[in-house]
Amino acid sequence: MFKFLKISLITFCILTTTVAFGKSTQYFESTLVHMLSSECDRSCRKEIIESEVSLATILILKIVGKELQQKLILLEKDLIHYYEKQT
Repeated sequence: MFKFLKISLITFCILTTTVAFGKSTQYFESTLVHMLSSECDRSCRKEIIESEVSLATILILKIVGKELQQKLILLEKDLIHYYEKQT
């Protein structure tokens, strides 16, 4: 039962990140098939998952960074506009 939940969670994560991170569905399908094959042991699966999580974390941090940058630029523009009105 635990193995089924683990595989389901991994499959869900892989499929939901396909759109978010621009990887093809074919990539995730082949990765998932490889992970479930007898060629890929526990350490192989762990390495694949760690690699995907690391990449996803980096991409999410880049997205958050861009959002913060845009908000700071808007805030700066608002402050400049406010101070121009004051003078």
